Amino acid sequence: MYNRYLGVFKKHYPAKKLAPLLAIIVALSPFAIDTYLPAIPTMAKFFGVDIHLIELSIPIYLIGFALGQLTGGPISDNYGRKWIGVIGLSLFFVASVSIIFVTNVEQLWMFRFIQAFGGGFGLVICSAIVRDLYDGKDAAKIFTLIGFIMMVAPLIAPSVGAILLEYFNWQAIFVLLAIYALLQVFIIITLIPETKKLRRVAGYTHLSIGQVFKNYWSIVSHKSAVYYLLCSSLVAGTLFAFLTEISFLYIEYFNVTESKFSWLFALNIISMMSFNRINHFLLDRWPSKKILRLGLFIQTTSALLLLLSALFHVESLTIVVVLLMLIIGSFGIIGPNNMVCYMSYFSKSSGTANAVIGSAQFALGAVVGLILAQLHDGTPLPMFGMIFVCAVLGLLSYLSAKQECEVSQ
Repeated sequence: MYNRYLGVFKKHYPAKKLAPLLAIIVALSPFAIDTYLPAIPTMAKFFGVDIHLIELSIPIYLIGFALGQLTGGPISDNYGRKWIGVIGLSLFFVASVSIIFVTNVEQLWMFRFIQAFGGGFGLVICSAIVRDLYDGKDAAKIFTLIGFIMMVAPLIAPSVGAILLEYFNWQAIFVLLAIYALLQVFIIITLIPETKKLRRVAGYTHLSIGQVFKNYWSIVSHKSAVYYLLCSSLVAGTLFAFLTEISFLYIEYFNVTESKFSWLFALNIISMMSFNRINHFLLDRWPSKKILRLGLFIQTTSALLLLLSALFHVESLTIVVVLLMLIIGSFGIIGPNNMVCYMSYFSKSSGTANAVIGSAQFALGAVVGLILAQLHDGTPLPMFGMIFVCAVLGLLSYLSAKQECEVSQ
């Protein structure tokens, strides 16, 4: 009976139809972060505070996003994916509107946290829906397609933010985010499938709060999956170190204009999209774990060269841009392959498992952002050092995973 239900779902929601819709939802997080990056110096002047206090809104956002996923994951496992997504994105909408009217940085922090908490609900249901319907290489290809489509958001987000900043003000950025959240609510209600019935046919039973915590523990203590969890979280630290400090690095340290900043930032996303397409090609020839190893090697090597450039005072914008393109671009092959290896161990608790890995990524990103805010010394060295440390630790976590991930090759 399960196979019959699964066949019906796949017929009505083929991967090529479902992936773009899920990508629009997943893209909210990078869009919510990247759109206001060019506005950080302007917002600091508006509130009359140092730039690092506005940068703190990024790790605060990441903490809220992590908690939102931890909360939304098990609830969606119990009660279904659709309504938890609608509630979360409605909360995101309300917080976005509230940010328009804040008068101090403390209010900004509070509403960014609430905004992120609601956004976490939306993200957590997407990977869970993929895992409900697909596994193995099919899941890997869908995660790759979702990753490729959602890269459009960070590609255009800084440019959109810079344009709104030029013709309006920084508040216009959050007006746009509010409209985007409403669009996502509409998509979830009308176009996204509810897989609750399919999961019940597969044998999933309602979980108590105690069982939810027990499931969390079983996931974080899984002897094979934990290495992919650590790897994903640590390499995500390189991305969040980049996001936290990139406005300072380009706009203040290298003195580029806000419009040029948008183009330099976009180069990283173009690089990620290129790696993502390479990953799609490699999946027909190599297992996911082998491709993951390649991506981690590229990222760690580039991070080492970036750190050396700071230590030896090689202050070349071109070198920095190229190395950051490799570091950030490598996520195009690290992300989907690490995700499919990790999720392969959790067929019956995909929502909870996805909440754990998403929360771990954003929680570590928040820690990285908070540390960088304290280490900020007006040079790129703290940023480059943090990127290198996270990349190396991520590679070491991967190398500790002795067992092949349980996906059909």
